Amino acid sequence: MTSQDENVVIITGIPFNLSLARLKLVLYSYDVTPLSMRVEREQNDDDSTSSKSVIACMSSASDVLILLKRGALNCTVAGKERSIKVGLFTEESGVKEKNDNEKTLEESSKADSESDSEQEKNSQEGNHSELLRCVHCLRLTDEYMNGTKLKATFSRFGQIDQVLVSMERKFAVVKFQNDNDAYNALKTGVTIDVGKNTRILSLSLTLDLPLKDYNNIEKTVRSQQSSIFCTRIPTHSFNYDAINKTFIDFGPIIRIELHQSQRQPYALVDFKNPQSARKVMSCSDIFTPFGTVVVDWNNRETNDIRKMILNERRQKVKPSGAVTNRNYRGKNDRPSTSNNQHRTGRRNNRSKPTSRASSTASEPPMQANMQGLRRDNRGRPMSPPPGNSSEDQSHIRKQIYCRNIPEAFYNRNILMTHFARCGQVEKLYLSTSESKFAIVTFCEQSVAETVVKRGLSLPGAEKPLVIRWSNNAYTKQSSPSKSASAYGNDREPFHLQSVHNSDRTIIVSRLSAKMRTEKLQNYFLNNRRSGGGKILSMQELPAGIFIVFEDPSVQKSVLQREKHEVDRKELKVFSKTEPKQLEDRFIIMGIAENPDMTILEMFLENCDKYQNTPNSYEKIGRSQLLVIYDFRTCGNVERIRIQVDGKTLESQKLLTRPIFQTDCLKVVDLKEETSNNFIELFFSNVQRSGGKDVTFVDRQVAGSQAFVFFADCNVVDRIVARSLLGKLEVDGQKVQVSHCYNYLQIVSQLNNPPPYVPPTQPSSPSQATKEIPNLMTINLGQNFRIITTSKLFEELKTKFKVKFLVLESERSVTLEGDENEVELGADLIVTLSSEIVSVVFGATMNELKRDFVRFCLEHPSRAENFREKCQAAFNANLIIASVEQGHTKEVLLLFHSSGGAGAQQIETVVSGLIYLRRFSCEMKHVKQAGKKWSEVVFGLFQQGILVISKQGTTNLLSLSDPTSAQEKLRKCLKEFTTVKKEIVRTSELERVLFTIKYFNSSTCKLQRCGSDLQIEGTQHDLEFAKPAVLKFVENLKIQTMNVKEAHLQKILQSSVGVDFLKKSQNKHKIVILKCTTDGKKIPVDQKKKVSTKKKAPPTPSQQKAEKPHLVVYEGKLKTNKNVSVKVIEGNIVTFPCDAIVNTSNEDIKLGQSGGISARILKNGGSSIQDEMNKLLRTIGGVLFQGDAVVTGSGNLPCKKLIHTCGPSWKTQPTANSTKYLKSCVVMCLKRAEKSTFTSIAIPLISCDAVSGGDATVCSQLIMDTISEYFAETQASTLNQVNLVPTLKTMEQLTDTVRKFTNQTVFSCYGSIPPKLPRETTPTSTWSIFGMFAERLQTQWTTWTSELQRSVRHIPSKFEIGAHKLSVEILVGDITGQKCDVMITSTKNFEGAIINAIAQKVDISFKKELSDSLLRMRNPNVKIATTDAYSLPCKHLLHLNIAAKINEDVVTVKEALLRANFFGAKSIAIPAFGGSRLTGKQCAELTAESIKNFLEVISQPSIGKIYVVLFNTSFVDDYKSAFANFTIAASSASTSSMSVDGGQTSSSTNNKPSPETIEKLIFCGRESAHNHLAIQELVVYKTNLVTSKRIENDLLMNLGETEKLLKLVEVHHDVEIQLNVNKYVGQAVITGLRADVDAAYEVVFSTLHQLDKELTNMKFVQWKYCDICGNDVAFPLKSNYLLETNFQIYQDIGEKNQNGEMFLNSTSLKVEKKSVETIELLLALKDNQLAALQTVDFSNMILKSSGITLPIFRELVGSPRDAISLPRDWDDMNGSDVKQVPLQPLSVEYTQTLSMFNACGLPGGSTIYKISRLQNSTLYKQFHVQRSKVERKLRGSPNIKVIRRLFHGTSEDSVNSILTNGFDRSHAGNGAYGRGVYFATKSSYSHDYAIPAANGHRYMFLVDVVTGEYWQGRRDTTAIPIKAGSNEAYDCVVDIMAAPNIFVVFKDSSAYALYLLEYS
Repeated sequence: MTSQDENVVIITGIPFNLSLARLKLVLYSYDVTPLSMRVEREQNDDDSTSSKSVIACMSSASDVLILLKRGALNCTVAGKERSIKVGLFTEESGVKEKNDNEKTLEESSKADSESDSEQEKNSQEGNHSELLRCVHCLRLTDEYMNGTKLKATFSRFGQIDQVLVSMERKFAVVKFQNDNDAYNALKTGVTIDVGKNTRILSLSLTLDLPLKDYNNIEKTVRSQQSSIFCTRIPTHSFNYDAINKTFIDFGPIIRIELHQSQRQPYALVDFKNPQSARKVMSCSDIFTPFGTVVVDWNNRETNDIRKMILNERRQKVKPSGAVTNRNYRGKNDRPSTSNNQHRTGRRNNRSKPTSRASSTASEPPMQANMQGLRRDNRGRPMSPPPGNSSEDQSHIRKQIYCRNIPEAFYNRNILMTHFARCGQVEKLYLSTSESKFAIVTFCEQSVAETVVKRGLSLPGAEKPLVIRWSNNAYTKQSSPSKSASAYGNDREPFHLQSVHNSDRTIIVSRLSAKMRTEKLQNYFLNNRRSGGGKILSMQELPAGIFIVFEDPSVQKSVLQREKHEVDRKELKVFSKTEPKQLEDRFIIMGIAENPDMTILEMFLENCDKYQNTPNSYEKIGRSQLLVIYDFRTCGNVERIRIQVDGKTLESQKLLTRPIFQTDCLKVVDLKEETSNNFIELFFSNVQRSGGKDVTFVDRQVAGSQAFVFFADCNVVDRIVARSLLGKLEVDGQKVQVSHCYNYLQIVSQLNNPPPYVPPTQPSSPSQATKEIPNLMTINLGQNFRIITTSKLFEELKTKFKVKFLVLESERSVTLEGDENEVELGADLIVTLSSEIVSVVFGATMNELKRDFVRFCLEHPSRAENFREKCQAAFNANLIIASVEQGHTKEVLLLFHSSGGAGAQQIETVVSGLIYLRRFSCEMKHVKQAGKKWSEVVFGLFQQGILVISKQGTTNLLSLSDPTSAQEKLRKCLKEFTTVKKEIVRTSELERVLFTIKYFNSSTCKLQRCGSDLQIEGTQHDLEFAKPAVLKFVENLKIQTMNVKEAHLQKILQSSVGVDFLKKSQNKHKIVILKCTTDGKKIPVDQKKKVSTKKKAPPTPSQQKAEKPHLVVYEGKLKTNKNVSVKVIEGNIVTFPCDAIVNTSNEDIKLGQSGGISARILKNGGSSIQDEMNKLLRTIGGVLFQGDAVVTGSGNLPCKKLIHTCGPSWKTQPTANSTKYLKSCVVMCLKRAEKSTFTSIAIPLISCDAVSGGDATVCSQLIMDTISEYFAETQASTLNQVNLVPTLKTMEQLTDTVRKFTNQTVFSCYGSIPPKLPRETTPTSTWSIFGMFAERLQTQWTTWTSELQRSVRHIPSKFEIGAHKLSVEILVGDITGQKCDVMITSTKNFEGAIINAIAQKVDISFKKELSDSLLRMRNPNVKIATTDAYSLPCKHLLHLNIAAKINEDVVTVKEALLRANFFGAKSIAIPAFGGSRLTGKQCAELTAESIKNFLEVISQPSIGKIYVVLFNTSFVDDYKSAFANFTIAASSASTSSMSVDGGQTSSSTNNKPSPETIEKLIFCGRESAHNHLAIQELVVYKTNLVTSKRIENDLLMNLGETEKLLKLVEVHHDVEIQLNVNKYVGQAVITGLRADVDAAYEVVFSTLHQLDKELTNMKFVQWKYCDICGNDVAFPLKSNYLLETNFQIYQDIGEKNQNGEMFLNSTSLKVEKKSVETIELLLALKDNQLAALQTVDFSNMILKSSGITLPIFRELVGSPRDAISLPRDWDDMNGSDVKQVPLQPLSVEYTQTLSMFNACGLPGGSTIYKISRLQNSTLYKQFHVQRSKVERKLRGSPNIKVIRRLFHGTSEDSVNSILTNGFDRSHAGNGAYGRGVYFATKSSYSHDYAIPAANGHRYMFLVDVVTGEYWQGRRDTTAIPIKAGSNEAYDCVVDIMAAPNIFVVFKDSSAYALYLLEYS
């Protein structure tokens, strides 16, 4: 059995005209099947007939055996029997059979072998330049442009022969001794050191050449490069438009590629011409709107061009046939070992190689032609390869050779674009030699094979490109046609669109005439509008626009859209199929008009080696012929077309082109009345015509002929095939259809028919021969018209007896006549033509008239009329001239150089022919006229009148007087410029407001006129607008919402509610109105009425007073002591000086970037901008960076404004920004000095968010420049420089100014610095600003003395009329403010202010303060009193501010009460806690304290409160706080609560109450919008309104609490509902969330205080004896106040030996006083107002209104009820609450800890602290509750009254429990009721001890009154009642049998003994 690799036979003696198809039929007849066949060789037989040999690969070994047994096969050729022979194909001899051709084949093989051996020998003896052992290096630094250093760098790869360095071109070449070393260097890569960084060199292999050749190669590379690399592009400018604008001035751009890399983005810009790229690279800097960019050559293009040049040189040096497989080896393709050995042996031994690799390079031609067949390891042929044969071959089979490239396309970027459409291109080389060609390397072999197989046609080119494999790929291959035909793969050229798959292409038809391609492109790029995406190409076809998308999914998305519409024109979009090349026909061009068909037929047969005859011919043009063959017998005719192309027939050179499927169907014999729509519908009907998807129908030849275009080319074939079966009937008429291959040529001939030449009939052949005329044709080109219309030409026609045939279409003149006459006439015409001069027309003419000339020449009829008038004028002035339209838009003037008239004189003659009329009209009126204006103008255009409107003027130009046309335009404008007003009646305001806001009208203006709508517009606009408005108003939907709830009323009247309504109506696009009870309708967005009177501009003094300017620092320049530099805080625009500097932009537009320019425009007026616009024209339209200009100041207080353009630090290098900033400062100073100014104000230039400058850097540069400038100009007129920074940059600038100046005055913001230190000691340095700390401490005395002289008044004064009190806000030093009482703010009575007062008054001040604190013996004291010493006040109070607002409000309130006790008329207070709180918090603290003070003292003695702030930064916060405070005071209830619960005197509210809202009106276009807005309002109200519940037994005492709750209701605008019975007291507070929270706090704190007072009254009752001798008890509050102060008197007063005491009336803190009595705010009776009473506890007397009354104290109840505090408690020191830490080794500590541990405290817990809790008030309350339960359970000794339990809680609740006890109002609904929970096990409470941020937990040990208990439930809210009794239980539990959890419902039932802090 024969193996598969031996199934190849050779068939010889085959007649030449026997085709391969017929040979297959012969083989089939012998029952054998060939897999593939190819022609191997042609030869001449003995009988002089041509024959050939064919190599065939059979399907099996059995087929080979059958043929070998036969030996010879019989076939019939041209009617004769021929015998062909079959033999087995072998490698050694080529053929293994015994036939007549054996000798010929052997001799041929031997000759080829000898030839190859000779070539191999020559290759060995020649030089070794083809060995790539040289490495080309780029990106070298100057340091490495040294041969020695480079040799040391590359020596690690191998031995180096030589290093060449080119300093001119900045490259080097390293020549290795071994090419392997060069390859290793290239593969490994080389890096060099550049400073601290490294750089990778650009390496490539090159030839071994001299340095001169390398330089020439680099020069050639640069001459061909047209692509550049661009980087350092900002992100906001990284787009195609910005880069295109930057480089378009250098030359036309082909393509821009944007690349996003991780390091920085870059762009590749490809120019059309290399000259443009060289022009860019010759520029030192490329300046762009976004800064300077970095450009360089595109290295990828550089390497590609260099490789191609080297390859071309290599081919010239290398002998033919010596090309090896290492050419164009890829970067990663390392040569094989055998090839390396072969090259090494050839270089060193000079001996012929014996390896197998060398023999394959010199195989015989017959074997070389067998490359398509695989071979085994013996060299025997195998079946054809399925893919690439080797790695090297796979690379070089990607490379093709291309020639016959048109000049217009001979550009690297253009060709790259076209070849890229076929597939991805790796590189492209363009030859610079005379023989223009290109070598293209594709990334994929399949793409290259497709292009070679099918060819390529460029758009607009007459012939396709000649494409074949590059010589580097097939060096021994025969001609492409033979090689291809052997495999049956005939070449099939194709057009560009054929390379696109049909799944990516569409065709768009039904385009309007005015539609631009750019608009269509943008439409199909927009995915949202069309579903389109990225477009590869767009091409205009007769049937529409052909579009190719990048992604196939985009085509599907576009086709799925139901409708496409552009410019209100619906488009038709179809999928466009790929046209296929027709293999049975082609077109011959250049053939004679009436050729001899016999000669043509023989010619075509001779061009076909099989001598096939065409089936038919079709004339499709004057010189074009369609030739059609029978494909079944002839096969693919591409071989014939290639043979015909370029040959000559009947003296005519023939050209050919392939034929593709056509999408055009030619239809003839149509009815003329048949419409195009009918034709389109007919051929779109598959059933009637077989067609579909018609894209375009064109009618020609009087309508009887039509051309129908389809989206699918196969449809045309189907219709034509159907017509052959039977004629088609269209509209009842039988028509003929056929393919149309030359539609454009037909249309061109119909539009431009050839000139008619009458036929001449000679009388006889001899006569015809004699009368052959003598003709001479002269092509005049653009000189045609000037010569043929001149008088000289007329003279020539009369002078010479010849006939002149003038052909305007060809711009030629033909002379016919006598030979001598013709030559003389032609010579004169040529001479005349050579003297014609061509210049650009209109150099000295008016621009409008120049446009008119261009307008005339654009249209043939206008051009003819214009030329006639011009020619008449030229002839009258004896001028030979003509005006012609050039190839571009330029107009050319042609004139005779010796005619005597120049271009200027000729243009004057032409200008005199043109009439110009103009009239004024505003452009907005022209736009309003719109369509009608365009119609009139278009009509004038048709009459030859040009209308140009610009800059408020309309110009009319014509060759006749255009006065009548001018009147037409005036009349048209009048209709659109007369403004009228009309009223649309409607009784509903909401409809009017909605229409004004949402009706879109660009032509009319809508405004409100009462409750009606007024429309204003021109008469023309009103005709269309009024009906639309009426319809719009009628269709509006209206809904109402009743407003009944008081909470909703308040929400809608508040600013928050109004803002919500505004947002709601904008969100839903509706209008909302508030309708009051009196019928008024108020829009929610109605603005307050503003006076229409024009306010006079503020004077400089007024502007100064509007916002003060503070001197932060002042000093003298060190370089010039005459110049003062100040740092100012404030608004620079209102600063009084001679000149103010404004930082502007380049176009000097105020207000664009906000900041200073916006304030200048606002305060100074628009006149400044007007002056700047005029100035801008004089400086070239731009203000450059670093320059400055001067303008007026408008309404500003300065004399002049200096505008400068600062640098942008973000978009340019730092060095450029530095020099521009310094230039700005110098130019501003120079401009000011030139105007003899003495002062200037400069901001911190370029230090903002837009410019991106750093404050420290900019301030340093500005001061450096100022110092240098004044050092050079000592006698400058400027003596004061004011620097005005922002608050953020104040610190940096001040610090910088100090370095350059000597300080004279320091005024930090005019007062105390903005922030005090958080913690200071009397001896520590006061740290302000951090960096200024030490300086400020030493300068404190100077600073305070300066501030004391003047406290700066801020115009902020607030009157509280109801209390006759005014609050005034000041900025300055509080120690310098005159007042009766001065209050200071400290932290623990220490800090900078204490040190400052001590330095200012007396050092004994500190000692007095310290002694006062020690005498009080209370660590929690909040207020201390000292003497005022020399301060401008009578009393001095010091407050300890804890920076906790709730606590500090009480402290400040106590201080105000004490000041009122002193009888002070005025007090001065600071910003309490200003160093630790924000401005807003400080302001709220102060306002709330004053408010609480006024609630206690309705008519205080204090009339003025001075709020003295540190700086202006808090002023706005205080203004806002007191403004709200004033409103609240004026709108508060007319009655306020007294101390004892009575009412104060009423005060009348002067401000009118807001009107009550009855309902809301919602108006919109849809009812759904109104409904959604109403729903949102309901939800909004629900979220704002809330409820809180307070449960307290004190609420059951209605007499004491009802008054309180009513006052709270009125004051906080809430509703309080009492639920009281004999078992529980509850109050529910309902209202807005903020009001409910405030009311809850008031009620809760008041009830807590009431509890204390009631508890006190149970044990002690104070009484006084009135003037009648009756004992009268003090009221509740007064009784508590007296008892509390008496306890302090007993504790402290008896121990005080230095004087009497002063007791605080509210917080009960003791201070030293020089009087013997105290004053308390007491009420003697319940119905009397509280007043200050003098109480003397030592004598037990009371002084009231000058009357002395005795007082006495009684204990209530039995002695056993008296409550004494535990003995183990520490001394309370007059305080109610105390927390005592236990010593860890004490007995109490050990016992308490053991209780926690014994009850399950988690093991391993860390104990931080155990504290004993001492609260006298809570202890007494607990004692009362315990005693009550004990008395109740006296008969039940087994019931425990007290249990010691545990309670775990969070850190936030600890302080509240310590002060107020356990409050069940804050408890939630637990598992056993709403109460306070306690556990018997500490392990259970541990889970509720929530860790704090530091991990610490807190647990209380509590005594709880448990008594009798009951089972708890979740819904239990109060203590349960016993069944059948009115008696209640004491608590509830979790388990009745063995309780673990106890829940109490009374706060007094539990007292916390100890607090454990652990983790």
